[in-house]
Amino acid sequence: MPRLILKSAVFTDGAIQLLPGDLPVTLGRSHRADITIHDLLLSRIHAEIRLSETGGFELVDNESTNLTIVNEQDIDQVVLKTGDRILLGDTELIVEIDSTDADIHEKTTREIPMVPPSES
Repeated sequence: MPRLILKSAVFTDGAIQLLPGDLPVTLGRSHRADITIHDLLLSRIHAEIRLSETGGFELVDNESTNLTIVNEQDIDQVVLKTGDRILLGDTELIVEIDSTDADIHEKTTREIPMVPPSES
């Protein structure tokens, strides 16, 4: 099962981990947000993370005042991938997607060229 890891110094343990069953979750400065980030530049409910139609993790801006920026681009919504840098106000989050069980087949198989048997 894929797992989304958001890394930042603002989190108590340095990271938050989310599974598809945890979604959707909201991010913002309000105590009503699922993930509260103490940053005055954030909207109360700044953005939401939800499952995309393809099963990935999608970040959606909630018409925030100070924008949601991913990899230096203002976004309305984007499917996240490992290495993405999310900027919410003055808070930077680094994305890691761990899909150890989800796509292990693709990670461990490869095309092996056919080698004709040698004649002895």
